[in-house]
Amino acid sequence: MKPILIEETPAKVTVTYDPTPLRLPLNIREQHQKYWNTQIKQNPHLRNGEVFTITQINKTVDELQVTVVKTDYKHYLYTIRHEDCSYPCKVIFTCVAVITNDNHIAFGRMNRNTATPGRLQFTGGGLDESDLNGSVFNLVNSIGKELEEEMGLHIESTYTKSFMPKFVKSKGTYDSWAVMFELKVDYTAQEMQILFERHNLSLIEKGEQPEFEGFVLVPLNKESVESFIQNELSLKEDYLAPILKKYVEE
Repeated sequence: MKPILIEETPAKVTVTYDPTPLRLPLNIREQHQKYWNTQIKQNPHLRNGEVFTITQINKTVDELQVTVVKTDYKHYLYTIRHEDCSYPCKVIFTCVAVITNDNHIAFGRMNRNTATPGRLQFTGGGLDESDLNGSVFNLVNSIGKELEEEMGLHIESTYTKSFMPKFVKSKGTYDSWAVMFELKVDYTAQEMQILFERHNLSLIEKGEQPEFEGFVLVPLNKESVESFIQNELSLKEDYLAPILKKYVEE
């Protein structure tokens, strides 16, 4: 795994949409389509929706400016399954660390019907056009939707103690970027687990597939975090272990 970089979020983060069409060579598009055809045979739940790939980054101490253009999910899926491929899809996404009042950090295990079954990761996801205000993406709106869909939580709620941008992740195997938020809630870890399970059950009763098949809550102390990293053998998003370490180093 290539090293990643976790930094404090700068004062201003702007992600701008450039409507210029992305032009990939024909042979690259054919590679993507051929691979996609094999994947949807294995997992018919996959959907080739819109994805945004980074074309330009300007970064200073106080500001991060990112420009993206539209591509599709099969481009992204090909990239994450073919390390060092030509014309990779370099995404920026939002995610959030949910922290309980008894100091546990919560994340999920991806459902078997997703493209990354069993992977452990924070709630989050890629940007979509509904997040646009003009040509600029509303990142709070983006992560708010993911929280509601994946965990049944709402940013503006009586149980919210604090909500803020926390870290920016860059580099790594696929050179992806992430704006990471932190949501502190006035629930214990046990209460959160019950809420998560009820949320998933409500989705299943409506005929929907939950994004997460289960949830993990790890105590934010050095011993528990180190034990989790060493003993949990499931696939993990590349940022997960570094972020957990960041929290217990603070």
